[in-house]
Amino acid sequence: MARAVIPFQTEDHTLQSCDGESSVFLRHYSRGKPRLHFLLVHGAIEHSGRHTELISYLLRNYNEVAVTVYDNVGHGKSGGPRSYVPSFKVFIDDMLKVGEFVQSKNNERTKNFILSHSLGGLITLTRLLDTAFGWPFPVQGIIFSSPCIKPHMALGNYSEPILHRLDKLLPKLHLPMIYKGIDLTRDPERANAFDTDNLIPKYITVRFAREIIDTSHKVRGLSYYFRVPSLFLIAGDDKIVDAESTFLFAHGIDKRLTEVIQYPEHRHELWNELDRQDIFDTMKKWIERQLKENP
Repeated sequence: MARAVIPFQTEDHTLQSCDGESSVFLRHYSRGKPRLHFLLVHGAIEHSGRHTELISYLLRNYNEVAVTVYDNVGHGKSGGPRSYVPSFKVFIDDMLKVGEFVQSKNNERTKNFILSHSLGGLITLTRLLDTAFGWPFPVQGIIFSSPCIKPHMALGNYSEPILHRLDKLLPKLHLPMIYKGIDLTRDPERANAFDTDNLIPKYITVRFAREIIDTSHKVRGLSYYFRVPSLFLIAGDDKIVDAESTFLFAHGIDKRLTEVIQYPEHRHELWNELDRQDIFDTMKKWIERQLKENP
């Protein structure tokens, strides 16, 4: 007999971004007093609404649960110029504000998991690894989907010096997007949804691109210091981030704390891939194992 699913509540909130000007859109789903609380951090250009199927899966499979999602500044329903951030530190500091919100909704028995995709992985890793920041809240585990350890460079070795020169002159200059939905997923419906989404700009600004590259350089050599149980989901056919760099980063973490699963034929957005329900099931098994091993 199928388990009855109790209805959940949805709350929308607006936080003040640490850039001093913009608003941060946050959506909180909950059912009862949460035994589990998931914080989802989305990728570049996109927004939290790209991951509604994963959110629905979590709400279907757990009764005492909360899911908090938000849009980074310059993305989705949050404020700020599109695809722009004055400094990567804004993303880092805003994540802390969202973490404070998450903690305010918890109780003494709540277990927290962070689910980070692409840029969200870089934000999460910087937040937890950089000693200037840190994460003052308990976290049971983190699942990384195609984290941006090293972005693919459109112009190869020439990209970085060109970006740095442009950034000094025109930080908000629009660079045309070099990929489409079909580069992100093999699912034609989800690919088309990306291409036709009015909340997704068709460009990235020079400053945003430079901030991603500079931050990824800082994080890349720090995996040895990462001390949080983590699951790395790596897409083999990834045109957005370098899968090999992610693999090497993950294997630099204590083997007792990390698990790596590779999907050789999959594209960047694993949570929007054709077999995403199977990937969600894999994530659920890992989560349940963490809860059993670290009650």
